[in-house]
Amino acid sequence: MRNAITTVIIVFGVTTMARADIVKLDLFDLGCPTEFNFDSTYWQTDFDLGIEFVEIDRVYMDWSGEITAGLAMKYDPRTLEPVGEPFPLDVAISAYLGRNPAARLVSIWGGSPAYPEPEVFDYQSEFKVPGSSSWSDLLDGQGKIWVYYEGLISLNGGYIESGSIILDKANFVVEGVIPEPATLYFLGLGGIWMMRKISKR
Repeated sequence: MRNAITTVIIVFGVTTMARADIVKLDLFDLGCPTEFNFDSTYWQTDFDLGIEFVEIDRVYMDWSGEITAGLAMKYDPRTLEPVGEPFPLDVAISAYLGRNPAARLVSIWGGSPAYPEPEVFDYQSEFKVPGSSSWSDLLDGQGKIWVYYEGLISLNGGYIESGSIILDKANFVVEGVIPEPATLYFLGLGGIWMMRKISKR
């Protein structure tokens, strides 16, 4: 009977002694560049949020900045001569969290409507979990994130001037449920009780 009662106390501590939390990581503090373009396309880093999660509800980028489109030109596929006039073509800033097993990616495309001026953006871009993908690899608060510049591929054409992204804000945010300190206390008591029972045998 004593064994059953102790088990209930430990499970109660794990399942009910938890709270929702929002953890924000400023990527600039980890060295993320403020500007991305054709010559500076890619940045990555490992991160440790310093906290573990029981479950994760939302993962998103809270970022803002400016997108300046690239300038593109179409070409005759037979002669490779330019066709028409140059035109603005969107570019993007993307963030990627790897596969688990499907890719978890967010991108912001733009620039063309405001060209040659930059287009301003300020979004919370949520990483969706496609198919069987999950956040199980991030429950320990550790992972890897990539931030990079992207351009469009145009049929029989291409950029003659690359675009650029300037970031004013780049926060990686995780919303989830974390254990309360009391949970660890109950787990500790359970471990001590089990060790005592074993030592008495």
